[in-house]
Amino acid sequence: MKKNSLQQAYQKMIDWNSYRLEQNTESLKKLIELLPQLSEEDQADPVYQADIDDLLSLKIIYETGIRNFESKIDKYNELLDEMTKP
Repeated sequence: MKKNSLQQAYQKMIDWNSYRLEQNTESLKKLIELLPQLSEEDQADPVYQADIDDLLSLKIIYETGIRNFESKIDKYNELLDEMTKP
């Protein structure tokens, strides 16, 4: 793969990971706002309680995903920087 083509591919990966970072960040913000509004009643319907558990798990997934996307963006930026050094 030519250097210019590889640089373009790295930039596309940065763009994709930045997009996913933005999407996950927005979803996490909405979820963080929603969770305190939902009660975890002992007598709640099992389906409702399972959904609460799923939302709590989803929060962890978003947080992990955000860190992963940030790390990938940093890595591709480093690779691009290395390619542009004389």
